[in-house]
Amino acid sequence: VKESVYADETFSVSVNRSAYEIIATYKKEETGIDLVIRLPSCYPLRHVEVECTRSLGISEVKCRKWLLSLTSFVRNQNGAVAEAIQTWKKNFDKEFEGVEECPICYSILHTSNHGLPRLACKTCKHKFHGACLYKWFSTSNKSTCPLCQTPF
Repeated sequence: VKESVYADETFSVSVNRSAYEIIATYKKEETGIDLVIRLPSCYPLRHVEVECTRSLGISEVKCRKWLLSLTSFVRNQNGAVAEAIQTWKKNFDKEFEGVEECPICYSILHTSNHGLPRLACKTCKHKFHGACLYKWFSTSNKSTCPLCQTPF
């Protein structure tokens, strides 16, 4: 593995040679997710360890599936770690592609649980964070859509 650093506004990759680690960070708004690939000292004779920290609005099940496919890709493709990281980044790009911000908090990722807006109004089709809708319903004492005012 070459010691280099790649970075742009949403994605960065750094290499820690002393710890045999490659850390890829995907950032969205104020938060991010780290992919840590640990290479054993006898790599490629032993398999790499892959771990994700923080959720960034992706379900744990989906994140585990991505990690499993990434691990098997590295094992079966002659240790193509760079290609595996690019695939991981493409998964995130596709996940966030076309996601509109929540009209209540004006954010794509919720500030506390880092979830994506998933609850849609049946009339206006806008999507909201569950926590934002709960707060809206409890403070307004109504269970209507914040935008079109139809019952939710």
